[in-house]
Amino acid sequence: MEFLQDISTTWIIIFIITGFVAGYIDSIAGGGGMIQVPVLLYSGIPPVFVLATNKMASLFGTLMATIKYFLSKKISLKVVSIAIIPCLVASYIGSELVMFLPDHIIQWAILISIPIALIFLLKKSKEIKEENTKLTNKNIVLATAPIGFYDGLLGPGTGTYMTISMKKFLHLDYIISTASTKPLNLATNVGSAIAFLLAGKVLWMIAIPMAIANMAGSWTGSHYAIKGGEAFIKKVLIFVLVFMLLANIIKIIVG
Repeated sequence: MEFLQDISTTWIIIFIITGFVAGYIDSIAGGGGMIQVPVLLYSGIPPVFVLATNKMASLFGTLMATIKYFLSKKISLKVVSIAIIPCLVASYIGSELVMFLPDHIIQWAILISIPIALIFLLKKSKEIKEENTKLTNKNIVLATAPIGFYDGLLGPGTGTYMTISMKKFLHLDYIISTASTKPLNLATNVGSAIAFLLAGKVLWMIAIPMAIANMAGSWTGSHYAIKGGEAFIKKVLIFVLVFMLLANIIKIIVG
């Protein structure tokens, strides 16, 4: 892995800061992967190693957010208990598939996913009130498993997509949707991480410090979300997504 020789101490510090910010934002509005992944790509790491390392760091951050939301009793245990296995299996399949795709296709797919998630983030700013809708097993699986597959295939924006899907199809309010996304995202991260671990694609010298930073950011962010800081984080997330989108476009143009 000759590319690791170009990863300086400065880059490690950048990865740690990025991990904290990504964990903080992901625990509130989703989309943390769209902060970590572009930064990892910009450092010159090949896309499949980027996805594996990002997944490992995100796994621990999501675990921390899940614990925080569980302790605050914001998670819909019914939704999670029904959807968690389908999401884990779908994520594993997605991660197995992505390892057969060429690097340039992965990189372009990630780039395209950023503006798509940005559009969804802007659209989901409209308040969605909780409705008295019956949660059927079929609806829960259909609203979550396809996003689990996407998480394994690419990853960035999964939390955002999952929250939007729960709002639209399961009619859960914002905080319940966000909280319930975390254990499901944790399951998809586990399924995906297993595939990447078996393939030896995780860069531990980067994944470990990013994971620790992600955990700290997730704990802080989930606390902030429970206290009601949604509007400010959305503005920050939009700014970061636009910045990272431009950075990736410049990277592709420059070559």
